[in-house]
This record gives sequence, C-alpha cells and structure tokens, in this order.
Amino acid sequence: MHKSLISYQSVATSPTIFSGEFADDVEWCDGNWPELEFRSPEDEAWYAVEVSDICDALMISFNGFSYEHDEFYPADDFKNSDEILEFEERFRACSEQMQDVECPKVHEGTKVCATCPSVTGEVKFYDAIVVTVERTKHERDEEGNEICGCDFKLFWKQGPYINQVTTAKVGDICLRAEDNRMNPKVVSFLKEARRKLHGEPCNQGEETEWQKILEKVNSAIRNNFSVDG
Repeated sequence: MHKSLISYQSVATSPTIFSGEFADDVEWCDGNWPELEFRSPEDEAWYAVEVSDICDALMISFNGFSYEHDEFYPADDFKNSDEILEFEERFRACSEQMQDVECPKVHEGTKVCATCPSVTGEVKFYDAIVVTVERTKHERDEEGNEICGCDFKLFWKQGPYINQVTTAKVGDICLRAEDNRMNPKVVSFLKEARRKLHGEPCNQGEETEWQKILEKVNSAIRNNFSVDG
C-alpha cells in the first residue's frame, strides 16, 4: 500500500461523528469531533482516516484511497492489554499543514508530523522534533502573502531516518493538533476489545443486535431452517 502526501493533505473530509453498536457506554453529543489520523502498522506512517464498525470490528478507511487499502481489526484479535494500548496510541486528531505565517510558533522542541526525504519519490508523514530553526527574513509574493524560507532541522522519531537529523521547509511540516479528544467510535471499540480480552459481558447482560442475529443463524443451522423464518 502506497499512500502519498497529496492524499493526506488535499482530501477534504467532514468531522467524524459516529453512532453504532459500540456506543452503549460512551456519552454522545452533537459536538464536532476532530478528524482522525492513524499510524499504519504497514509502514508506521501517519494517514488521515475514517473509522466505522462492522459487527465487533473496527474498519479503517484511508482518505483518498480505494477500499482495497482498508484495514480491518476484530475486537477479539488482541492477545493482551499492551496490544490494545499500542493500537490506541496509533490514533490522534489530524495534524494540520504548517502555514508560512506560523513560522514564529515553531521552535526548538516543537513536535511535528513531517515528510522526510525519499529516494523513491514517495511522500509519507512521520513524527519528528524540531532541533533548531535557521531563520531568514520572510519575503512577500506578488499578492502580498508571506513566504517563509527558513530551514527547520528535524530529529526523526519514526520512519526511514529515525534517530537522524535532516532539513525541512515549511511545506514539509504539519503541526500536531492540540485537540486531545479521542473519537467516540474508537473509544467504544477499545472498550469492547478490553471486555473481550477479560471475558466481561458486552452490554451488562443485554444482547446486542448482532448477538441476536448470530443466535438466529446458529438456530437456523441447527434446525436446518431458513434464517428468514
């Protein structure tokens, strides 16, 4: 699966607000939840995503990519609590493309999500920390827009240049979101995964719609009847 900077930055999506079977223990509201980005286990890069539930599983769809690239995670597929925690840490609010006028707010120690040099031409996003900023006087274009030409030295925490320092420009950098809220759909899925791991009842003794469907299917198989009966 090869995902690019173009799809990450240019595909507009609506705020991700969900309701579903996992929502029995989550407080829902009408507020706009932050769009999500996800660190894919395939290449450990960050991508803008949407999530949805299918039965007792979470499906992750990558914005700008066909359904063939979707990733599917069953709630009962985790072997221990550490795996659930590691999966949870793969989600966060979407980082936003740094603008030229935001240069002054970026300094030593700023955590960013940026693209790193690639000999293959692929553009992927990884986490990094700003080491130093070599500042230059900002110019103006013909329309009067501020143009930043500063060099940002980044220490990479992930990706092919992990533990190395490279130089980036403003167009290579996304600023990490300050919104720490987790999407309710993901929260519900994680709680469901923990329930299954520890053998706890799904809905405090109440059957979910999916459990009822499964019982109907099993009953039909046992009695050799049609499910529609």
